[in-house]
Amino acid sequence: MAADLFGRRDVRLGLAVASSALIAIPVYQYVRRAYFEWRYPWVEIGKVEHLYVYPIKSCKGNEVETLKCELLGPSSGEDFDRFFLVIDDETNHFYTSRQMPKLMLLEAHVKENVLELRTPDGKQLGVNLEKILKDHITRPSTLFHKERQDGLDCGDDVASFITDFLNLQDKPCRLVYYQQDLYSDRRLTTSQNWWNNAVPIRTDEHSFVDNAPYHAFSLASVDYLNEQLQSAGVPPVTHKNFRPNIVVSGPPPHNEDRWLQLRINNTEFVCYRPCDRCVMTTITPDTASKNPESQPIKKLREYRLAPEGKMRAEFKQSPIFGVYMGLIKSGTVNTGDAVFARYKSTPF
Repeated sequence: MAADLFGRRDVRLGLAVASSALIAIPVYQYVRRAYFEWRYPWVEIGKVEHLYVYPIKSCKGNEVETLKCELLGPSSGEDFDRFFLVIDDETNHFYTSRQMPKLMLLEAHVKENVLELRTPDGKQLGVNLEKILKDHITRPSTLFHKERQDGLDCGDDVASFITDFLNLQDKPCRLVYYQQDLYSDRRLTTSQNWWNNAVPIRTDEHSFVDNAPYHAFSLASVDYLNEQLQSAGVPPVTHKNFRPNIVVSGPPPHNEDRWLQLRINNTEFVCYRPCDRCVMTTITPDTASKNPESQPIKKLREYRLAPEGKMRAEFKQSPIFGVYMGLIKSGTVNTGDAVFARYKSTPF
């Protein structure tokens, strides 16, 4: 029976086609990959100048020497990027430095599973995260576009601590702790409206970040902005105004517009969305004071709006500064590491 079956001409032809397909698919994939690497070679562009992690969203950033980079975002020791979020006790709506600039002065570190908070005047509080995990009191939070993302309530003591620090006794707040297995209807899914170039199709896992797990730019972009501000008689800003994870020195201003992928040490990123800027850039990180003239965002609007078309329709009057990234390959990034980029043929 089997011999008769394999002796049939149509069966032999089908087996031949299937065998050819099994060979052709990996050959096609190899050729496609080889073409991509030829078309977009790695180019050394500079080095890592600064690295940051922000344990509480909108609070003070911690400059570090090394970042461990995984799908959810960067971490340094036990400090994971934006794993904590301050919310309104009544509405569950999130607070950021847009509404509460003083948040930028609140320092946070996690050591031995204790979240340590410190205010500029030296007040401190520790939160036992093992207890938070054990109690497992789930609380919803509402972020952009009224999207819900749950976290674990961190308790009354830290809620009172942050409420007092922000002088919000008439509108108290809570602190929630991100856990990957909790409910979320937020999706960091890419859109073809973000670039005129093709945008990689992907959906990233995330904590309480806005638009992507990683954010980077060239230090020269800040230098160029400061030249424009100086010519207008406006005081300079620092790279900290833009709350990056990775700052690269070496490439020219706004070189990040053309980054397709980034490789640092053994870590690889895909660059898939420009970072559109808001009023948070007008808050001085070290003092939490707002610039009375809405700088630097006012100056950025003069020369960094998205090009006309679908990108302008997407980002409107929010100027572009920096690039959002997702992870291709996990690894570590260190201050001083060489940075390599694959370049798109055009910025936008």
